[in-house]
Amino acid sequence: MADDTTQRAAHGFILEHLQSQEPFTIDEFRTATGWEKPGTLNTYLRKQYKGLFEKIGTDQYGVSEAFRKLVSWPKFKQHVTQVRRVVTSYDPSISEVMIYDFLMPLTNEAHLRTTLDALFFKDSLIARLKTIGAAALKSNLKFVDQPDEAYLKTVLAFIEDHFVGYSIFHVDGRFRAGKLKTQDEVANIQKRGEKYLIDETTAIARFIFPYKDSDELENIRYLFRILFVRSIIQLVNGEEQIWMIETGPQNRVHVWQRLDDEDGGEAEEQEEA
Repeated sequence: MADDTTQRAAHGFILEHLQSQEPFTIDEFRTATGWEKPGTLNTYLRKQYKGLFEKIGTDQYGVSEAFRKLVSWPKFKQHVTQVRRVVTSYDPSISEVMIYDFLMPLTNEAHLRTTLDALFFKDSLIARLKTIGAAALKSNLKFVDQPDEAYLKTVLAFIEDHFVGYSIFHVDGRFRAGKLKTQDEVANIQKRGEKYLIDETTAIARFIFPYKDSDELENIRYLFRILFVRSIIQLVNGEEQIWMIETGPQNRVHVWQRLDDEDGGEAEEQEEA
């Protein structure tokens, strides 16, 4: 493997001057990077470094904003290497997939992000899993039985591999408020300042889970329900309905309908194919 000491020093020098915005001379760059052959350095200045430096004085240079695309060492190394890859090679793979889409009013989006983000921290997950208890986890998950602490580590490793993020996007919709009415009836209620058709922007939180077999799928379903679904339901509590679309081996819609009781009980789930 070729020695990349000089290029690493060059990367560090350029990154430092990008952050400080301090000008430098080519001699300072040569000294800091340890280039022993001026001819080689001149070649790099003409080719690989072209566009990364901009002249700001008679013999002084600054770092161009173009370097921001190369601030990581792997990207910088790929840029300056003599061997340029024309086409990136990929190893294709195919697996089954489970997708969950939560639909909720846009007003819940900021709180939703905060709630979901908390479930991507190890300490938060450990606290939540311990609240559930090892016995409940073992009775619902398809893992080999182990002592409690070892089992918890197995569950955390599974979550780390499968629960890596989510997407949020917006859709515009129009909804009927209340029972079906005639045009004359709608005209009358509109005179009173009430609405029959309501325009609303809905936030959709999407979770995508590739999986290999039925055991892996059941583990995903259970952990998603006790970690994410429970948190989302608690967050948006008070809405008339909460919808979740499940796309996978079975395409289903889960609907949590608010119960009309004085004590404000838990939302009740209804499931439709």
